[in-house]
Amino acid sequence: MDFSIILKYKGAITAITSIAALIGAIFTIRKFYYWLNPVHIEPSFTINFSNNVLDEIGATIVNRSNESIYLVNCVARGTYSFKHIALMHLKRPLTPIRLYQNIRFGPVVYELLENENLKLEQNQPVNLKCVIPEHPLNAMYNPYFLIEAKLSSGKLIRSKKLKTPTVWKQIGNREIT
Repeated sequence: MDFSIILKYKGAITAITSIAALIGAIFTIRKFYYWLNPVHIEPSFTINFSNNVLDEIGATIVNRSNESIYLVNCVARGTYSFKHIALMHLKRPLTPIRLYQNIRFGPVVYELLENENLKLEQNQPVNLKCVIPEHPLNAMYNPYFLIEAKLSSGKLIRSKKLKTPTVWKQIGNREIT
């Protein structure tokens, strides 16, 4: 058996196997990431300046996994920046764990999904919306908001933060014309 041919193409064989291993690693990491985050949430909002239409908070939820997923709960919550949350933890380092939600989130919660479970098929987008009534208790004073979705498996998935419109601080006190 002549190994001179194999030694002649050793560099090419090494390059091909390295590329194949890299591609395999990328697909494995991607599959693991989708296993950790099976749902993608894209938050949105609509500001209306007419008398008969109210503002809305919305979310587009897409199932990225290969199997059906049931969405149990979906809410929009006001939140703070990471810097503010970290400073609050540093100011009060002995805060009990049960109060961490109070440091991270504001008091106002908007339900995007009423009391039913929603089945999401593979790559199925669903648009959920919540109308914000004109009442002073609905004002959102937090600088950001995000969407939280709870799956039937108990997993809680959060969207990226969006900046809260400044007009939402005046809900209930503003004049809509």
